[in-house]
Amino acid sequence: MTYFYKMTEEMEVQILARLPPKSLMRFKCVCKSWHALLNNPHFVAKHLHLYNNQPSSTCVLFKRSVLSRTEHNKEELVFTFLILRNDNESNADHNLINCNVEDLHFPRSMGLKSRGQFIELPGLELGESVHIVGHCDGLFCLSLYTGELVFYNPAIKEFRVLPQSCLEDACSCTLGFGYDPKRKDYVLLSIVSYGEEILDDERLVIHPPQAEIYTLSTNSWREIETHYLETETTYFWGNETFSTYFNGVFYWLGYEEKKEFVSFYDRLEEEKKQVIILFDTFDEVFHNMPLPDCFYEFPSHEMSLTVWNESIALFGFYRCEFEPFEVWVMDEFDGWTKHLSVVPKVDQEVDIPLALWRRNEVLLVDRDGRIFSYNFDTENLKYLPVHGASRGDFQAVVCVNSIVSVK
Repeated sequence: MTYFYKMTEEMEVQILARLPPKSLMRFKCVCKSWHALLNNPHFVAKHLHLYNNQPSSTCVLFKRSVLSRTEHNKEELVFTFLILRNDNESNADHNLINCNVEDLHFPRSMGLKSRGQFIELPGLELGESVHIVGHCDGLFCLSLYTGELVFYNPAIKEFRVLPQSCLEDACSCTLGFGYDPKRKDYVLLSIVSYGEEILDDERLVIHPPQAEIYTLSTNSWREIETHYLETETTYFWGNETFSTYFNGVFYWLGYEEKKEFVSFYDRLEEEKKQVIILFDTFDEVFHNMPLPDCFYEFPSHEMSLTVWNESIALFGFYRCEFEPFEVWVMDEFDGWTKHLSVVPKVDQEVDIPLALWRRNEVLLVDRDGRIFSYNFDTENLKYLPVHGASRGDFQAVVCVNSIVSVK
């Protein structure tokens, strides 16, 4: 005789919370109780933790420009999920990394002109692209060439186009996307600049920045104070299109600049001081902190910010004679420790560092546009099975998959 046992609700939750988002979206149709469970915020949070806490692989969203197959001398964009296996040293093919590749197909209703996975760009200008502004809990904030900002969860194919800013049109803006743990809400920060003005007496005056914050739950913007983005004589500016988010704080590489110059030519002679700009979502206050001291003594470091081993880190190349690859980690006292300095033993000249994806491995782009992973410990490199990349618009973001909704 065969006996059937009904699973307890806790057993169902533990099993479902470890399944891929695509499967869970299909399971919503199984019964009303599962539909209610999968929409429950507590289950969404449990799935975010359990599903992504599996050490077997790392997920990276990779954006690259490729030459158009239909128009001569024109580029298109492709967004690809790379599921990198963490056991690559056991891979039989010593030259190819062990990973799964999945190109994204964006919904036409998002307003992008596309053919399958290929996004057609209106021109070759840097602003006429699709930029990844930030990532948090499986959600991405995208800045579209149409001028719109979008929250997008590709795992469940949900997106939300954000309303227009509450501030006047600006010359440029710096964006930051993440989660506000105090208010339990996803937020987007926008710092806008209004350029500069030459007065009748030839003085050059820099207009002060303004800032606003968007919250997903209210679907609206509100202006916030920018007191700590300035001193008596200077302003602080962010100069990155991508924000790094960690534990309720946004980070950007930026610089400090005078508020006023005797003339336009006086400004050209002024050397900007590079700093890191922070925004704490808890008290909605800006801060700034210096880079490692040697960055000012030898200003030849080309660095990016990232989250690495549960810490904020700087990674990139020190463009000196041997061009070592360096990793600097922020300590608990807001100081810096050099964790790594190594000259990659590769045949091709390395052009762009993309992302640190393991404790000892980095994704790099060579001068031929090929993407490979380099292990600092073994000094082995493995190429990714991603083809057709031109030397253009690259972004790589270590991310997770989730069923967090943007609706």
